[in-house]
Amino acid sequence: GNAMAPMLGQMSVSGYKFMWWFHMVWVLVFFAVLPQMRIRHLVMAVFSTAGKPDQPMGELKPISMEEVEQTGKIGVETYSDFSRWHLMSLDACMECGRCTEVCPANRAGKLLNPKQIVQDIRGAYGTETKITAAVNPERLWECTTCNACVEACPVTIRHVDLIVDARRNLVAEGQLSGSAAVMLRQTASTSNAWGAPKGSHEDWMNGLEIPLARDKGSFDVLFWVGCAGSTDPGAIKTTKAVAALLSKAGVDFACLGNEEACTGDPARRVGEEFLFQEKAIENVGTFGRYTFKRIVTACPHCFNTLKHEYSQFEGNYEVVHHSELLDELVREGKLKSAQTQMSNVVFHDPCYLGRVNKVVDAPRSLVRPDREPPNHGVKTQCCGAGGGRMWMEEEPDQRPGNVRAQELLDTGAKTVALGCPFCKIMLDASIKQVTDEEIRLVDLAEMLQEANT
Repeated sequence: GNAMAPMLGQMSVSGYKFMWWFHMVWVLVFFAVLPQMRIRHLVMAVFSTAGKPDQPMGELKPISMEEVEQTGKIGVETYSDFSRWHLMSLDACMECGRCTEVCPANRAGKLLNPKQIVQDIRGAYGTETKITAAVNPERLWECTTCNACVEACPVTIRHVDLIVDARRNLVAEGQLSGSAAVMLRQTASTSNAWGAPKGSHEDWMNGLEIPLARDKGSFDVLFWVGCAGSTDPGAIKTTKAVAALLSKAGVDFACLGNEEACTGDPARRVGEEFLFQEKAIENVGTFGRYTFKRIVTACPHCFNTLKHEYSQFEGNYEVVHHSELLDELVREGKLKSAQTQMSNVVFHDPCYLGRVNKVVDAPRSLVRPDREPPNHGVKTQCCGAGGGRMWMEEEPDQRPGNVRAQELLDTGAKTVALGCPFCKIMLDASIKQVTDEEIRLVDLAEMLQEANT
């Protein structure tokens, strides 16, 4: 600057004007071409991060019937159907690939590539190209909605929102078939994703003295059992363990029994938004008939939906995972800890518990695992069941659960503790596939029950 100052000081007026306009033109050109340059994320990242919606990671936004009547669409069909913030976040993408590196489907050898999905959607900018033409629909169905990509993204892109919005349009156009479509029909007809008759929700109670909401009317804790908890044999063991521990600790609780309907979580994440809303409204109406202080559930998917998404339908409740309530009871001295009995134990963090809802301390406080896998806590690795994948066909050599099972077994643990019925089902199959060794797979509540008998 000091060297050039004397020269600029002697410049003629016409020379100065030329220099001024020369720079001005190039400044204007820079702003005009910036949206087409890779460095655009430097600017867009600031705006997308500053304008990020006040929305928990595990919450999906609802669609109103009025919106459908105005647009004639359900979900996102073309680029312009995404919200302004989502479009801004696409331009903020750094193309760093961190989302793809942590994607459980991609790690298992599937086609899903979150970074490529962002680029493909962004590539449809300014056109009426359908998202399903820009993005391979098969990739959309491979997503487990585990939010690993969202957690890893440095510019806060919500990949799961993009994928589910596209799924909603596919489902509305009848593009979902197979076992996932069967799951939707079962949820609609029986209020159970597994298709169990609604009158069978109390079968697990046979021979047990389980208090029912319709008999008590008012109580402290509503024990939400969930579809898996009342249907799957392995999950029923957990349900019985939780009920036994609550009774032993003197907790004033009750179950809904046959009044309980699926939360609608699998339907919403597959893309059947209005089936989810139907079940949510039904359950909120059922809750309104009783007086209670909080809800406890052993299913992280139910936990997330009840905690974050029922408020969209005036269902505002205090919701806790069973590991949180059981840890509270242990600290109050109402239950014995299982810590002293545990060895060679590793804890698997369910995605919707650890990463999405940041519940990582309570489960470990209960059993004090003496080893950890490389991916744990908010960085946990998905079992592959979320996003409706529980009800979709899976190639044996492309199961995300196999990758996770190997990580858990590489720690040398002989017992895998967990806190999710979906994870229990998926990891049970994967552990048997990757090893012939006898490995114990057990829920936290079952471990605590053993210490309290």
